[in-house]
Amino acid sequence: MFVVSGLLMVASVFLKKKDALYFLINALTIIAIIITEILCANYFNNFNGYSIILIIACVPLFLILFDFKQKQTLASNEPKTENVEINQENTKEKKKKINFSQELSESSGRIFEGLAFLISAFLIAFAGLYLGKVSYFGFLMCLPFALAGICISYLKSPKINKFDLIANILTYLAVGFLFGQILAVLIYSQTISSILYSFGALLFSTYAITSTCTKERRINIILYASLILFSISILFL
Repeated sequence: MFVVSGLLMVASVFLKKKDALYFLINALTIIAIIITEILCANYFNNFNGYSIILIIACVPLFLILFDFKQKQTLASNEPKTENVEINQENTKEKKKKINFSQELSESSGRIFEGLAFLISAFLIAFAGLYLGKVSYFGFLMCLPFALAGICISYLKSPKINKFDLIANILTYLAVGFLFGQILAVLIYSQTISSILYSFGALLFSTYAITSTCTKERRINIILYASLILFSISILFL
């Protein structure tokens, strides 16, 4: 399964996004990695909280394969106010709906991707509690990272789209969870599992941050490499 996952990872690099084969290969890659983690946990009968949570953490990542960006134009949906009497309340409601749809269509469509990062990162960070001292202070690292995400977003563009801003905040919250847990794990434990877990979390964070700067999805191989490291860390529990 490690070989199968590796071959699928490499194959995903040469595929173009928005292609049916792209979706199929990447979905198969995530499924293969989930199966690999299950087999690794079963190899030494290590079905504990750590391995189970890491397996579940892969499931939200299917969301990153979908393109939720609205492509339709809204010009045809705009209300024609000329020679038409519409009461003020209905007009305001329609304008709000139009503005909401317009902002969503103008966004990069990363809102669900950010949510997937946040859920997966939280689960990965929670799994890290099984490797080091049980301390939840590492989770507080998400707060300064979220503030950093807001600052970076406004530095890139003062008129940033609201949906893109939310996506960036969710992504940086996820990175904060992981960085906090990396420090907590390495301080209290330097086993092979802890080191592999930390490298995996670092790669996951790298992918999450990089995804905010580029729409290139061939970098998915970084994400898959992090998940493979999590699988290997299960073998050394």
